[in-house]
Amino acid sequence: MRKPMSHVAIVSTSATLRERWSDGLGECSRNDPAASNSCKFSFVSVDSAARALQLAVEDGLLQAVIIDAVTITDAEELIVSLKAARAELDLFIAVEHGQADTFAAHSVELLDRNDDNMNQLFRQVQSAIAHRASTPFADTLRDYVYSAKDAWHTPGHSGGDSLRDSPWVADFHQMMGEHIFNTDLSVSVQVLDSLLEPHSVIQEAQDLAAEAFGARETFYVTNGTSTANKVIIQHLLGAGGKMIVDQACHKSIHHAAILFGVEPIYLQASLKAEYGFYGPVPKARIFTAIDANPDAGLLVLTSCTYDGFYYDLKPIIDYAHQRGIKVLIDEAWYAHGRFHPELRPNALECGADYVTQSTHKMLSAFSQASMIHVADPDFNEHRFREDLNMHTSTSPQYAMIASLDVARKQMSMEGYSQLQRCIDIAQRLRSGINKTGVFRVLELEDMLPCELADDGVRLDPSKLSVDISASGMSARELQLALFESYGVQVEKVTHNTLSVLVTLGSTESKVLRLLNAFQKLAAKASRTSETVRRNVPPLPKLSAFHILPRDAYFGKAVEIALVAEQHGLNEAVVGAVSADLVVPYPPGIPVLIPGQEISESIASFLLNLYHSKNGTEIHGLVERGDSALLRVVER
Repeated sequence: MRKPMSHVAIVSTSATLRERWSDGLGECSRNDPAASNSCKFSFVSVDSAARALQLAVEDGLLQAVIIDAVTITDAEELIVSLKAARAELDLFIAVEHGQADTFAAHSVELLDRNDDNMNQLFRQVQSAIAHRASTPFADTLRDYVYSAKDAWHTPGHSGGDSLRDSPWVADFHQMMGEHIFNTDLSVSVQVLDSLLEPHSVIQEAQDLAAEAFGARETFYVTNGTSTANKVIIQHLLGAGGKMIVDQACHKSIHHAAILFGVEPIYLQASLKAEYGFYGPVPKARIFTAIDANPDAGLLVLTSCTYDGFYYDLKPIIDYAHQRGIKVLIDEAWYAHGRFHPELRPNALECGADYVTQSTHKMLSAFSQASMIHVADPDFNEHRFREDLNMHTSTSPQYAMIASLDVARKQMSMEGYSQLQRCIDIAQRLRSGINKTGVFRVLELEDMLPCELADDGVRLDPSKLSVDISASGMSARELQLALFESYGVQVEKVTHNTLSVLVTLGSTESKVLRLLNAFQKLAAKASRTSETVRRNVPPLPKLSAFHILPRDAYFGKAVEIALVAEQHGLNEAVVGAVSADLVVPYPPGIPVLIPGQEISESIASFLLNLYHSKNGTEIHGLVERGDSALLRVVER
């Protein structure tokens, strides 16, 4: 396996010090057997603070910076700037007697500027980088697997032995590979620690994740951010209370309101009907809701959204905190946000108390692998762990836990360079798709509802929304054509857009194939089609609520047909109160919440979606044979 390269910058205006330390540390790295086993080191001589900052932005291999506090007079300012550009970098300050207290408030390591023991200085630098590069759980799992212990414990496949030689199912073992089975272990293997009560390698891995993502504490979750959201809401409002929440939040937030009897104060999301997007809630609307509900215990927002919108969070979080309201930010789609300056600040940096992230969505973890990050100054760890354990399986998937450990390592060691590559790929895709003359990647100005113009909302460059209106095809038709004719699967569609997600797994070959597919589809469209305008009902606005979601869901209910005999709308539905969460998927944003009145626009929207048969699932819609029904509160 190819060894990684670690660059270490030595920043000083003294050419003598730079040469002495570069030569001395370089010799130590060549002679140290531990260093040669982990990575290669290169020590870079830098003569100014400005050049050091430039190097941090340009050099993705840079892992550490040593700053000479004697000759670099603006060392404190440089520390702040480097952390803003590359939060993961290990920073060392070479000081003389009496300078140490100056840097006490900064997260840096101190070195003795006059120390000639280069071996000691090198080991300090090497140790810091090795700390970030360690994967305590993944390494322990690997070592256990390679030790080839006999299994007389769960799971029943016993490392795959139950399948390997079977004439009926050996093909499944062969397809999956042996390690997917022999890493599937149980709590019986005590050396692997316990996710429910971690004390060794899982706790060490979570501590490293907290350092990397900027949290006070981090908890691994192996059943998705859906569960992570429920855990936090249970922790803060499990006995009931008010929650101010974006209408367009993930359905797991609405589920939590049902489970725990929470009174949700729903915020009408902004709408971009032209493209079928829900946007963020306008800042003024959030402030008004906070002022009107001083007894609320929690504010929940999604940043960034499925389509890439992310809030200017700091003023919103500050406003909530001034009124004693905790803040949960669902960052399921933004786990990468801390690791590139173009994407920062993320929610934790803006002061959020709790952040949930789907590590699997944009990073290199397995599906369902997520993290909860905590920064709440009033955090009760014992109670929180009890809440978490109520939702955590006692038989977690150990490969999934290892993938969280490895995904964190990757972002800590190469997140900046990987994300820069993603941003470059996204720009190339924008340019290439736009050049077709038929398809167009939407810009923030195209997608942003007018009411958000002054709210500081930004767009994640890794999420591309492609307007296909001029192709003469529906988005669903285009999605199928990409899949069946070109072997390309996109993330999701609206009526006239499709979403392309650029992740760490995007490659040059995939870029070429995607652009080739768009070019060929555009050539066909330009010869045979003109722009088609389809009659699509606008996204419905939030209607009134009459009872708590929990009471509506668990109370007496009846079923009413959505469709009348002539295939039109059954007027009896309009004005009824929904007893279920009704969610078109994708994108997974409810149009009806238990306790919400079914307006005519909502009913018409659902009817059109049901008749369109465009591949969108409608969760919560009761289908029996050819009948579509809604469960509503009994009057």
